[in-house]
Amino acid sequence: MPLFPKCFASLRLRAFALGCCFFFAACAPVGETFRATAIPQLTNAPVYTDTPTWTPTLTPSPTLTPTLTPSPTLTPTWTPSPTLTPSPSPTQPLWTLTPPSNEGAPAASESGGAAFSNVTGWSCDDFPCGDDIDGWLRRIQAPQGYYVEHVGQFPGQPMQITYGRDGRLYATVLENGTRNGAIYVMNEDGSTERYAGDFVSPFGLAFQPGTDTLYVSARVTLEEGGGVWRVDPDGTITPVISDLPCCFMTIDNQPNGLIFGADGYLYVGVGALSDHGENRTRSADGVVNLQANEASVLRIQPHTGDYLIYAQGIRNPVDLALDSTRTLYATDSGLLTGFGNRLLRLQANAHFGFPYWRDRGCIECWIKPAIIETLPDLVGLPPMSLPRGVVVYTGDQYPQNLFDNLFITLWNGVEEGQRVVRIDPDAVNNPEYAPEPFITGLIRPIDITVAPDGSLVVVDYVYGHVWRVVYGA
Repeated sequence: MPLFPKCFASLRLRAFALGCCFFFAACAPVGETFRATAIPQLTNAPVYTDTPTWTPTLTPSPTLTPTLTPSPTLTPTWTPSPTLTPSPSPTQPLWTLTPPSNEGAPAASESGGAAFSNVTGWSCDDFPCGDDIDGWLRRIQAPQGYYVEHVGQFPGQPMQITYGRDGRLYATVLENGTRNGAIYVMNEDGSTERYAGDFVSPFGLAFQPGTDTLYVSARVTLEEGGGVWRVDPDGTITPVISDLPCCFMTIDNQPNGLIFGADGYLYVGVGALSDHGENRTRSADGVVNLQANEASVLRIQPHTGDYLIYAQGIRNPVDLALDSTRTLYATDSGLLTGFGNRLLRLQANAHFGFPYWRDRGCIECWIKPAIIETLPDLVGLPPMSLPRGVVVYTGDQYPQNLFDNLFITLWNGVEEGQRVVRIDPDAVNNPEYAPEPFITGLIRPIDITVAPDGSLVVVDYVYGHVWRVVYGA
């Protein structure tokens, strides 16, 4: 039986969807669309350059030592002594990121937000049916000057998407209505094929820059243990990390979105093992005793699996994104009560407040101890909206003023959900600022990425449909 038969066929089922938002909270997704050196087809993405690491070795070099001669004065002679000279390390080099550019992009243009569609009267009442592509193309709205295309459909429930060097779209997909799944790839003609598997609750995926090697986050078992796996081009699957915190529920809070940073390291968001730190204790200084590495973003050496905490105090960092200034962003999914959805601008060693949310209005949450300093949210997102995927626009198809803007999928079926919103990070300091609807009329948008041609591509969880938004003013 499909997960959403007739997909919300009546307004009565809309109420059911709201009640079930907790159950689907884990149906979270960014893949980057960065390209490697000498891959000309990805013209809209940053360029990676190979930067080897170095380890010093000892080689002799001369040093001055005085010796006696028959004359009454000292005459220097040379004897060798060791000094440090750099030589290449045998460790495999990482790839570092050259910042992208929007040179050649269309002139700046403000098109305004997307309009809203009728909520009833479709082939399946509230929504078009799964095979009603024409209905969906009429329903989905984008700002003036943009138009929507249907790309294809994944066979199952997609979680995250990213493009490979071959220009094809890869996705983690849950299969047969279960929490098990695999990686699928969508070809240019919209056909799909199973690429690699099997995984328990596969979630994030990211290509290592300059390579065809994929990294995937998933669970070790459905109820315990999380990790990251490497998938080589020949299909070999190798565990990189298998001891990450997991899982708050069988469908939520686990190792989530993956992204390679500008430093060549892999970053992963790891959800908390509780809703708001309940059933935890405090240490003598008032700090809540969370499990090591939960509710954080980790920085991973992808070749060795060594990792450390990059940022913490994030309840459920679902997805990660990188802008042209090398800044990382994260979507954070809030409490089961709907409170705390937000977009964060990450900083190394920063704390973003979880589980100390008493002063934010959560009366059951912990009070923040004085020894912990926290950073504020970049943008608060609507209650119950369940933010999933996030991407920074780094292409050159859209107008120049959209470069480095963030696009977020709001998954849940609430008044301000089921859409993609645009956030201008330079405008968020305005107290009246609100995210702008960019794609509306969707059913369960779960992830978004930048395509090789510079368009935005969004994937829907329920039917697996993939939509492309093209600028053609």
